[in-house]
Amino acid sequence: MENSILQKLEQLAKKIWERAETGELSDVDIMATHVLEDCKTISADIIEMIITEMNEGLRSDKSFRREQGLVLKEKDRRRSVLTTLGPIEYKRDYYYDKNTGRHCSVLDRMLGIEKYERIGGAVGAELVNQAAMCSYAKAAAIVTGGAVSRQSVRLQILKANIPEKEPWEENRAVKELHVYADEDHVHMQKPGKERGKRNRIVPLITVTEGTDRIAERRNRTRNPMYFSDRELNPKAAWESVEGYIEKAYDIDQLEAIYVHGDGGSWIEKGLNNFAKTRHVMDGYHFYKELRGVSQILPKRNVRTALIFALKHNDRKRADDYMQELLASPLNDKERERLERFAVYLFRSWDTIRRRVTEDIPGSCTEAQISHVLSERLSRDPIGWGVEALGQIVETRVYLFNGGRLEKKDMRRVKEDPETYRKYAERCIEEYLKSARDFSLFEKEEPIMDTGSATRIMIHKMGRTMSLLS
Repeated sequence: MENSILQKLEQLAKKIWERAETGELSDVDIMATHVLEDCKTISADIIEMIITEMNEGLRSDKSFRREQGLVLKEKDRRRSVLTTLGPIEYKRDYYYDKNTGRHCSVLDRMLGIEKYERIGGAVGAELVNQAAMCSYAKAAAIVTGGAVSRQSVRLQILKANIPEKEPWEENRAVKELHVYADEDHVHMQKPGKERGKRNRIVPLITVTEGTDRIAERRNRTRNPMYFSDRELNPKAAWESVEGYIEKAYDIDQLEAIYVHGDGGSWIEKGLNNFAKTRHVMDGYHFYKELRGVSQILPKRNVRTALIFALKHNDRKRADDYMQELLASPLNDKERERLERFAVYLFRSWDTIRRRVTEDIPGSCTEAQISHVLSERLSRDPIGWGVEALGQIVETRVYLFNGGRLEKKDMRRVKEDPETYRKYAERCIEEYLKSARDFSLFEKEEPIMDTGSATRIMIHKMGRTMSLLS
């Protein structure tokens, strides 16, 4: 095994030096790319050699197989798994397990490879990370160079088990929290390719400690944490937010929790279990509606009159004023818009008044939706399936919260039996102990003498740099 590994390393050294001699060193970026591919290829070959050695060791360890009730049924079944080094192809034996009455590949279990798995967990996790930010095809191109299909990327997305991001700090003492809630409207796939639109609402809730000014007319949320739900259920998303606030913050120190929204019914139900919750109308939505009705009757100073009524909490004055506006000569479309605004104004009077009268930081609900959801989900003409949409939403939220999916998040099967794991650890220790013993490189092997490629390369580089005579 030692000699085989050293021979592979010698091949790598020769390839690198050949590339340098052919002039690739004049463009270090190109050479680095080619050398990286060479290193990955040689590394994959070494791993395949080690796996072959492990398989043969298991085959010859009859005492262990008797203890575990494993009967050899077939030798050298081929298998290929896509890893970060590229495809790893190897042969392994097939056994009958007397304890379970099933056939199995013990070596696959030892290597942590699931049944029917063709894409390694690390590659699968990175495919999901990329697919949450770009198209399936682009994710496959970035991670595997296009070696897998878009459907394979989708299957990895459905397989992923996205965890919740832990709080930055528990029982943090702050006086105020600002929670921004809004939804994105996402186009869904229609069964049978039927025509027409069908949308789903995707909720997004952002918990922050307020905003910081970073430039003129530009703020940044402080310690944001994003929440949605795999089933796109707003109630479940709010329950997650409640649990996070109770864990991350000292409730006794909180003086107020401001919930910013556009007045939607699912937003108005949020965090009502906290006595310190105060709902606030999102400024963007309110002033957009107010500007729209002001343009219908530009000479009536609608904005000034309604803001005055709100500041003085005079609902009657606002009601009388709206009646006057509705009595003006209007077409059907204008009248309908005024009536709709009147319903919106009086239904959300308290939350709108809080926005107008209290010193509360401006809302950024639309910006959060655009940045976290719309950029991937609804900005382009895409039709989503329900399962994939929920997984992508949860993955994007997890990534924006500072997390990143890893191999362990792609496992949805029970752990291997303890005996297999122990045996795997013993085999790996036996077959790889030479790799940890760096003294093997100090042995006087023929491939490392002064005539070897490695020595030649060192001497040539030294003469080039005037370091050797």
